[in-house]
Amino acid sequence: MATPSRHATLIVTALSMLLAGCSSLGDDRFLVKNLDERGKAKALTEAGIQEYQLHLVRRAEYGMIDEIKQYFVVALRFDPASALAKKYLALVANYKESLLKASLKEAARFAQKPKRTEEETYLLCLAVQKAARIDPANQEVQKLVGDTTQARNALVDTYLGRAKAAMDKVDDKTPDAARERLSIDAFQNVSRALSADPQSLAAGNLKDSLRSDVSRIASRRLENVQKLIAAQSFADAKAQVSLLNDLNRKLDNSIEADVRGVSYTLNYKWATSLFDQKEYAQAEVKADAALALKRTEEAVALKKRISDLRARTETNISFDAALQDIDRLIAKGELIAAQRKIDSLAKSATGQSKLASLDERGEKVRANLKGLYDKAVGAYRDEDFKAAIELLETVVAIDEGYEQAADYLDKAQSKQKLLEQF
Repeated sequence: MATPSRHATLIVTALSMLLAGCSSLGDDRFLVKNLDERGKAKALTEAGIQEYQLHLVRRAEYGMIDEIKQYFVVALRFDPASALAKKYLALVANYKESLLKASLKEAARFAQKPKRTEEETYLLCLAVQKAARIDPANQEVQKLVGDTTQARNALVDTYLGRAKAAMDKVDDKTPDAARERLSIDAFQNVSRALSADPQSLAAGNLKDSLRSDVSRIASRRLENVQKLIAAQSFADAKAQVSLLNDLNRKLDNSIEADVRGVSYTLNYKWATSLFDQKEYAQAEVKADAALALKRTEEAVALKKRISDLRARTETNISFDAALQDIDRLIAKGELIAAQRKIDSLAKSATGQSKLASLDERGEKVRANLKGLYDKAVGAYRDEDFKAAIELLETVVAIDEGYEQAADYLDKAQSKQKLLEQF
């Protein structure tokens, strides 16, 4: 059982996590002393959820399970009726067992196949390694690791052979574009070898030798995006960020933090520029995108300014001018902003002709969904899950029931999380 001092430490940690960066907080311990029981439980629960998402869902750090569980245990001591704390306590308590069971089931599915493709052998190795990370002392896991040794070694040799073949093609005369492609190809193969066998010294050494090359590639592309943002060439910067996301996927998510950072900067600066141009609907969409990447004080403040001015402006703008605004947004492909404006106008519009005009614009927005949906499904099948997620989020934001967009979005998000665990 946690002691009172441990309770206080947890609450201070929770407050620090949830309120970090606020200059007007004062003393954390003063807040601890003056929070009521439900406030303490809420702070602990929200901080525990953050830790759960970070350490278990994203990083697969299973050694953190007991520490994360304690947030919800203590939260329930302060507020035994907290449904959210109960939910996450059960989730964390069952996390290890359910995840191990799922990994063993996945491994068994591939292991039982008399003939496996190379990709199936790779997925078998991933499932075995995941089970070994969850519970290395488990006898079933240990047996599985031993039984798959031969297949794992052969697969690692295949990937390392491809990586070395790509590196052998690079010399002083190799053009930059070809050098970049070959370096990425080699890095991908080495990453797969290490995912199949994290203990492989040969793969580890080869990956270390490639790090400087891929770091230079990533740095060049990141620098290019920053220059485009500084020049306010936001559409071009967005195209380059899309390429960066693809590069990050190919580089085993090794530049995830950098890509998220530059994506946040792009959306925040773009939102600021649109706000200055009084394009409030578009600015709000970009501010939301920035906040989804990083919840900063500057982005929260910008979103509030945009929302306030947008509400004020849309109250005073003429209906015909608003329709022209919607048409312009649709033409630019800013479909979420256009739909939000349609929805906002529909709340106050009177008369059949006005409602018919809004319905006509709504149909134009929805007519664009098929192209986005088809492109998203294609990206999903190509295993470019981040691109699929971005497109599907737009589709679902406009029409939650469109085709199988919501299902594909759930699957793409799950598969992206799985990728980030290895």
